[in-house]
Amino acid sequence: MNNSLFDEFQQVTKDDWVRQAIKDLKGKDFEKELVSKTLDGIQVQPFYAKEDLEGLDLVKSYQNQVNPKSHVPGLPPRNWSNVFSVSVKDEKSDNREILDALQNGSDALLLHLEGDENLDDLLKGVGLEYIQIFLQPVGDALKVAKLFVQWLIKNNLLPEGIHGALLFDFYAELLVAKRPIDRIVSEAKQLLEIFKPFKGFKVFSINYAFYHNAGASTVQELSFATGAYIDLLDTLTESGLNAHEIFEKTVLHTAIGSSYFEEVSKLRAMRILFHQLGLLYGVNIHPEEIFIFSETSSWSKSPFDVNTNMLRNTTETMSAILGGTSALLVRPHDEVNGQENSFSKRMARNISNILREESYMDKVVDPVAGSYYLESMTFEILKMVKMKLEEIEVKGGWSQLYFNHSIQREVKAVRKSRQESILEGAKAKIGSNKYRLNEEESTAFASKELSEQEWMLLASRETILLESSKTLKS
Repeated sequence: MNNSLFDEFQQVTKDDWVRQAIKDLKGKDFEKELVSKTLDGIQVQPFYAKEDLEGLDLVKSYQNQVNPKSHVPGLPPRNWSNVFSVSVKDEKSDNREILDALQNGSDALLLHLEGDENLDDLLKGVGLEYIQIFLQPVGDALKVAKLFVQWLIKNNLLPEGIHGALLFDFYAELLVAKRPIDRIVSEAKQLLEIFKPFKGFKVFSINYAFYHNAGASTVQELSFATGAYIDLLDTLTESGLNAHEIFEKTVLHTAIGSSYFEEVSKLRAMRILFHQLGLLYGVNIHPEEIFIFSETSSWSKSPFDVNTNMLRNTTETMSAILGGTSALLVRPHDEVNGQENSFSKRMARNISNILREESYMDKVVDPVAGSYYLESMTFEILKMVKMKLEEIEVKGGWSQLYFNHSIQREVKAVRKSRQESILEGAKAKIGSNKYRLNEEESTAFASKELSEQEWMLLASRETILLESSKTLKS
């Protein structure tokens, strides 16, 4: 057929749609009525059209480069691992919980370790060759790394069979506990040496999640975490390390909030940003090889009507998958109250399974590629992050801003504004300041505002002021 039925319809441009919207508004201001803004001031249009993709060649060049093709025949084109997290308390009982999770949907582990644990008991019966394993040090990263590698050697586990990452960001740790910066080079080199034989195990982490859970905006999150990584890169390369070795040993660690489309765009921007940064250092890692570890946000969760957190977990998980995550940790919905149990942990891991097995989100490599809205949002985020990084460099780099507390003040200002908007009801949060269950109206929460020193930046929650308020209103 040579004739197209669409030829009978007149072409409609975005300007035509805007004119029609203005006409329907009957004198009301288009920008004021229909255009909203993100925390960073990025304009969100009421609709997007093909014209919005003009000039976005950089973003379009990264479409469908989300994960490497599997070498195993029959696997779907889109893959992400379903991570189960364990804060070790009793190795033997934790082991039973780990085995149960791995037998019921999880295929990756995140272990929070201090470095004194009995890994023989903790990982008994766990086939590390068949899963991914992530380590999050509670304190001394070197101690944890040595414990883990010594255990691998003792159990004759081959380096090529171990895949995962050490989730430890040297610079993010400086915002929690003071330590000499000059020790970073020595410790980073030791970590790199310890894990050198383990080609599939990442050593360096860019901890975007740290800034997210402290209340930062998207642009702050990407800019400050990347700025810290640039400081690390410059310090390590000046001491003789190879930039390529550092990049290929780096994992991107992020938390996913409830701003659905913005979070999808954030992950897509994150991959592009890391790849472009590599090119500046003469390193060309394939975009699909960039590993992104995502976790659902603790900032977005509320102790009021905790079941609502399951819905937040679901949309956050969808954002992570559509954005191109490589590994995904869904936190239990009642973790915010310290009441997580076998039910909530099962619900958490099943969200990822349902989206894979029943919603078929693994059947298309990059389902949002070409979206007028998301591609535009990704580009705007990248543009603002670039400007912010240039500003950081002009002011002396991340370390200089850390020492004069500029980073801390800037993030705390945004955090306070976001928390006040919840307290005052300017932003609706279902189950917290809007439609809260009657039986929870009089519930007393002991939560208080964070007690931070000026140099510190700690994790918080969007509802923290509401939790500590004596005048809770439904």
